[in-house]
Formats: sequence, structure tokens, C-alpha cells
Amino acid sequence: MTRPFNPWTPSIEQQVLDRLAAGAEQLDLELSGAQRQQLLIYLKLMSRWNQAYNLTAIKQPMAMAERHLLDSLSIARWIEADELLDAGTGAGLPGIPLAIVFPDKHVRLVDSNGKKIRFVRAAIRELQLEQAEVIQSRLEDLAPDVDLQAVDITCRALASLTQLVEWSQAWLLRGSRLLAMKAELHDSELRAVPDDYNVQLEPLNSVSASGAAQPPRSVAIITCAAPDDANLGA
Repeated sequence: MTRPFNPWTPSIEQQVLDRLAAGAEQLDLELSGAQRQQLLIYLKLMSRWNQAYNLTAIKQPMAMAERHLLDSLSIARWIEADELLDAGTGAGLPGIPLAIVFPDKHVRLVDSNGKKIRFVRAAIRELQLEQAEVIQSRLEDLAPDVDLQAVDITCRALASLTQLVEWSQAWLLRGSRLLAMKAELHDSELRAVPDDYNVQLEPLNSVSASGAAQPPRSVAIITCAAPDDANLGA
């Protein structure tokens, strides 16, 4: 029987590690050798599970490194809270790369898809990310803790800004922030966000080894204009 093609040769692994180092420098982000190894292990695990679980359409190792890992890490500079909630995490993006880069932050990885959640749990165990928590749920069904401190809610191409604000309203009213990564963001989508919320739009750095022009990406940072102070955690 023919063995399945394995793209992860030692040479390719080294190229990916080098690309991660160069990409982190472009993002003005410090990555230790151990963190780059963790990211590599995560990519290889995703690649292996992808054969049965259909986690991603991107299969080429260097493309996975750029379009999954480095793209996820492009929002790291805007992370402020001690706790992250990654909504619609899918295969763990951007939550797992952020958990690797911020080992002191509690990271909740949330998705309703059972197959993807099984992969994320396996990845967390393999990577020994003890500060990460995996939750099978929809964001709109997840209620904030009573003693909640403000969290940063991350999401990557999940839904429209209005939909995201509706789903995360209970969190935003408690002082949390929504960081929505978007490939295309039209003025009409920005104008549709209710006036009760502030929207700060920031461009995301594009990292590509080829140097070719990449479609513009941005992060919309959304906060409640008047959070309910009475509901904030002590």
C-alpha cells in the first residue's frame, strides 16, 4: 500500500522555523527557540489531523506558517487583557499561537464544532499549554463569569461586526474588548455597528516570504462606549 505523502522533511521543518523567526521580526514580536518549536509541532499536528478532519484547505507547510501562524500573531501587539477568549477558534486560530506567545495569559478556545474541538484538545495536550481551556459552545451561548475581569475576545473571519457585537454583548457590557480580524471591511459594515460601541480600526502587517502584495487585512477593536461598571469584576 502506498504511504501518504509527508511534506514535513527536516529541510522543510527548518525552513518553517526560519520563516517564523523572520516573520516574528517583521511583526516586532519576540519568539524564543522553544516557542518556534511549539508552533512547528502545532502545524505538523494540524497537517496530520487534516487528512481526516478537514481542518484547513491550506496544506503547504510554508503557506500554513504564514497564513495561519504569522497571520494569527499579527494581532499580538493589541492584546492587553490577562485573559483571552478565542471565539470560533476552529483549528485553534488565533488562540493557540497566542497561547504559545503569551504563556502567562489564560486562553479560552471556544467552538461549537465537535471535530475541531477534539483536535484543539489534542493540540493543547501535545503542546502542554496548561493555561489554555477548551470549551465546546457558541459564543452567544457562553455567559461571562460573575466575577469576570475584562477579557480580550479574539476572532478570525467569523462573522459580520454587527453579528459579533450581538453575540459578545454580555462581555462587552462588562468592559471586555472584541478584536475581530477581517480580510475585507467595508464602510457599510463599520456604519452598521450600533452607536453604543466604539470601533478602532487598525491595519494588520502582512508577512509573505515572496514579497508579493497581499490583500489588506485589519483588526476592528470594539468596546462598549458606556460599560456597566456595576457588573465589572472586582
